[in-house]
Amino acid sequence: MHRIQGSPVPVPVPVRAPRTPKIRGSSPSGRAELLGVVEGQLEEIYRDLAVQVKRMTQLEAQASELRAAFRQLAGRRAGN
Repeated sequence: MHRIQGSPVPVPVPVRAPRTPKIRGSSPSGRAELLGVVEGQLEEIYRDLAVQVKRMTQLEAQASELRAAFRQLAGRRAGN
């Protein structure tokens, strides 16, 4: 995540597609290499998803705090 100048909101950094090596033939070693590449890409996807889930959790907590603050402010104004 990075921030755009002047913006308090972090902006996600674009995700690049992982580079896949060129694997020739259908030999057992070629298939094993391809399997290793795919497994590596899946691990990267799972890591990225974990980061996004964590960020969503943080955003939900911030939204809850804002709701509570707005309710408190609304209660004060109604009581004036």
